[in-house]
Amino acid sequence: MKTHRPDTPDQPMDITPMIDVVFLLIVFFMVVAAEITNKIEIMMPEADRAVVPDDNSNRLEVTVVENGDAYVGMMPVTLDELSERIRVENEEVPGFRVYVRADANTPHEYIQTIMRTCAENGVFDIIFATLQDA
Repeated sequence: MKTHRPDTPDQPMDITPMIDVVFLLIVFFMVVAAEITNKIEIMMPEADRAVVPDDNSNRLEVTVVENGDAYVGMMPVTLDELSERIRVENEEVPGFRVYVRADANTPHEYIQTIMRTCAENGVFDIIFATLQDA
């Protein structure tokens, strides 16, 4: 038996969920793009025997600019703050390492200070960022 449906106007499609998803994607890509560009610009030193390490985990990235100022991420830190951060991370994270990005024109005394700070806090695995000599 054939049933008869009453004529009803078509319901408009609800696009609210689609707008929500598009908005979330836009926010996600804005955050990712900001993270990618969040590095202090420095001129890296060149090394003819530069090797990329296999394991990139458990690292604290310390950037040292030409005038000796140190940064963790984009945040400037004093030597005391850096020392405390290294001490805490070394106690909490097994296999903790320090990754030093220094400008090619940074005087060596600033790098020695960072290395001494690491050693005083029990971190002896220090990796230096360089460019591979072409």
